Amino acid sequence: MPIWLIALPASITFLTRIPIGRSVYPDSVWRWITIWFPLVGLSLGFILAFCWFLTEDLSLWSRAIIIVALGIFLTGGFHEDGLADSADALGGAYNRSDVLKILKDSRIGTFGSLALICVVLLKISLIVDLDTYAPVGIILSHSLSRCIPVIQLGIQPYARREHEKSKSRDIAYSGIPQMILVSLWYLAIICSGIFFGEVEIFEAIVITIALLTVATIFGLY
Repeated sequence: MPIWLIALPASITFLTRIPIGRSVYPDSVWRWITIWFPLVGLSLGFILAFCWFLTEDLSLWSRAIIIVALGIFLTGGFHEDGLADSADALGGAYNRSDVLKILKDSRIGTFGSLALICVVLLKISLIVDLDTYAPVGIILSHSLSRCIPVIQLGIQPYARREHEKSKSRDIAYSGIPQMILVSLWYLAIICSGIFFGEVEIFEAIVITIALLTVATIFGLY
């Protein structure tokens, strides 16, 4: 079986708590898991959208809370953990070395706690605001949100440039091939939204540029 295909269950293992595949893969497989990030996100989105319909007898707020909580459970709080670490590092550090030091700290601080509270509340509120469009928003957001990090990994240097033998260096790797494949996926979804009249071209361009700009600024800090 091709390495890039074996990388699919590895990608599911990396991003979720869904028991598919095994936990140990060779480095050659881990280097290709990023090409599947958008698809894994899309699958999660469909699962959550299905649960949205199952809870149709509840209020919008109750449904939104359940969906956000279930999403956190399915991913094992993977993204929330990274958010808290990033908020603590960027909010509590004064230079690059302090940022990297705080990122290594497993404890959560004030900035991390506040970031988690704000983001979780914002997710719930946005789902409620989407109302009847909530299922579509849930599906697309889970897929598109996993595209930008892969693109960012492909255009920026590794944060700990001095540690060439970092054991996590080759996990979730993104080079030119991975970045191009994921970028095409991102563009395909955006273009489909434009085609069906749900997204304005100008809005799509501005959102994409804004996301990449913010990611680049924080990545170069």
